[in-house]
Amino acid sequence: MGIVHHSNYLRFCEEARVAWFRSRNLINNSTDSVFGFTVYETQVRHLAPSRYGDGLDIQLQVKIVKAKLIFQYRLLVNEKTVALVKSVHCRLDRDFKVQRFDSKLIAIMEKELWTGTWL
Repeated sequence: MGIVHHSNYLRFCEEARVAWFRSRNLINNSTDSVFGFTVYETQVRHLAPSRYGDGLDIQLQVKIVKAKLIFQYRLLVNEKTVALVKSVHCRLDRDFKVQRFDSKLIAIMEKELWTGTWL
């Protein structure tokens, strides 16, 4: 049918999230890397289909609430919103206990602009 499968939207958002971390030098090969973040929750609202070959733009905003890192994504094709997505993450230690965020991430998050809830 030429329409992007609904499951791909989470993959697109993951790529945007990793790019966001990379642009802030938060990805490395240590155990403190962002890959230690666990997905706690996801939510997707599909508003319109996107087709294979469409140019997809993703707007992203992020904030910390207690021990959770919350991302919101707006996926657009030709400036039209096709999906709104939310993903919530937390850090776990090797015993699966929730960990606090380090001061470097908190300092970066304090500079982030959160314009409001999209989803």
